[in-house]
Amino acid sequence: MLGVAGCGADPASQPAAQAGETVSCGPVGETLLPVCTVEREAGGLLILHHPDGGFRRLQLQGNLISAADGAEVATVARRAAAIEVTIGGMRYRLPGKPGTAGR
Repeated sequence: MLGVAGCGADPASQPAAQAGETVSCGPVGETLLPVCTVEREAGGLLILHHPDGGFRRLQLQGNLISAADGAEVATVARRAAAIEVTIGGMRYRLPGKPGTAGR
């Protein structure tokens, strides 16, 4: 499992790991903070970088959002003008219209 607040560090006090679009993220059950960044690659691949150096890869195919690797399932929900993706104990709030969960 990947966690934003690894080793007791406060994720709000750490800069985002990669340059790019900043998105809110955090462990399930905790407040989402704008500390993760998104790297967009060809073929609809999103790499979500955590401030502790961890990352999560998601695949976008039309309206479908799924984990690009690993065995964990991505759960997708609409939140106002954003998409909230939950996977592996982490939540990510991405701007845009919602998709549907994949595998």
